[in-house]
Amino acid sequence: MSDSAGRFPHVPSILPWLQPMPSWAHLTRSAHQCASCNPATPAVLIAVLYLMLPNLPVLVASGTLCGLPHGIVNVECLAIGAVGLFLPRRMVFVLLLMESILDFSYSICYTYRFTLGDLLTSLSCLSSLPALRLLEGFAVLFFSAILSAALSMARPRRRMRARAISAMLAIAVLASAIDLVDGQNFLWRKDATLTPYRLARSPLLVLAMWETSSIRKGADARTATNLPMKSASAEAISFLSREPKNADSPNVVLILVESWGLPLDSQLANGLTQPFGDPRLRNDYEVSSGAVPFSGLTVPGEARELCHSTAGFEILNRASAMASNCLPALFHQRGYENLAVHGFLGQMFHRNVWYPQLGFDQSVFKPDLEELGLPDCPGAFPGTCDTSIAEWIGRRLQTPASKPRFIYWVTLNSHLPEPSHPNLPDDGLCATEVQLQSSSALCSWFRLVRAEHQAVEKMALLQTARPTLFILVGDHAPPFSNPALRAQFSSTEVPFVMLMPKDLIASQEPSGEPKGRRK
Repeated sequence: MSDSAGRFPHVPSILPWLQPMPSWAHLTRSAHQCASCNPATPAVLIAVLYLMLPNLPVLVASGTLCGLPHGIVNVECLAIGAVGLFLPRRMVFVLLLMESILDFSYSICYTYRFTLGDLLTSLSCLSSLPALRLLEGFAVLFFSAILSAALSMARPRRRMRARAISAMLAIAVLASAIDLVDGQNFLWRKDATLTPYRLARSPLLVLAMWETSSIRKGADARTATNLPMKSASAEAISFLSREPKNADSPNVVLILVESWGLPLDSQLANGLTQPFGDPRLRNDYEVSSGAVPFSGLTVPGEARELCHSTAGFEILNRASAMASNCLPALFHQRGYENLAVHGFLGQMFHRNVWYPQLGFDQSVFKPDLEELGLPDCPGAFPGTCDTSIAEWIGRRLQTPASKPRFIYWVTLNSHLPEPSHPNLPDDGLCATEVQLQSSSALCSWFRLVRAEHQAVEKMALLQTARPTLFILVGDHAPPFSNPALRAQFSSTEVPFVMLMPKDLIASQEPSGEPKGRRK
């Protein structure tokens, strides 16, 4: 070997290449030794990753699906990160993915005031959602899976585990402690908060508490003989109960206005109901207004107004049992025809099933309205334009009929999130109203709700075949994803307006007495 090297100094020896390849154990040991020589991944970085990455899918959802994260720090993700340092990566991935799905569900439940059971019930209506919204939802879940996989791979060296765990638990404890002092934690001062923002969130714990409370309330409702709920329609029904049952009874139109919440700013609230101040309308109607409590979103609002009940989503399962105490049955007893109208698909929340069970003689949904030539409008749930439905109802009221009509209409176009540019004529409101200048979302909502009120005003001014009583009431506060916008509305009450024909009031007043005006 030395002679060869001496005689051919420029020819490299090939003997090292002929030696046996190193074993896998040797490579693993060498890699470990090499890794120990490199700078360690900071343990704090692991905590920061578990702090920030789980928020990304929820933030994406807040922009596309109007899901609102209730709290900045997911303490359950931090707990998974701490425990996961001792678990296999696959198990950590599964835990993180499940937590991400729960977090996404929690954002939807918090935004739309669902329980987890309500949300699972709503999954049967997924096929009724617009394709774009379904795609956005699946994209968020796919994004969650990618982030969960990335987080499950992030681990410090063994001797740095204690430092990483301490950092994650410190963040969780600090966020929870600040909420406790601030009044944002349900364990302490829940009726007084120093700031409108919550730091910590715990999706699994809160969803479990909500579900437990819902099950308990449901059990109470099933065993109680009567759990009435104040409603806007109750005052009108009280008035009609004093009317004799005859063929000249007035029509009744009950309109549940999507996302018509009660603004805390009186100027904003009065701007919405401004159409009902029209002198022509006041000449024929007594206009009264007020507020009623709400709980949940649209379906609970329907149970409130149709049955004066706190049943909420239970109405989907108990419609037949509840029917005798609901408005359609009452109007049937008085010889009315009952009609329900909604500009979206009847499969959504199974309205095509439980509307007839409540006693509606006819239910009209988007496909039926399309056949009648009514146009569609864009929005969170693209469906028949509310203004066109109002015109269609107005034409029916102008048509003479042998029986009075009870018409129940659930509006659609003001459902959040609204389009930035609603399919409405530009009235310059966003540029002139101070309250609306700062938010295009608030302005779009305002314009859509007011357009529905204007459409009802036009309907009420028509020469109908018989006197018609109109009741407009909100279903719930608008669930804006921006906490500052949500804070501008009452969280417990929604407004209503009632238009009572003066001819009806005069017919109930004793002869010779002056006609009183409703305040």
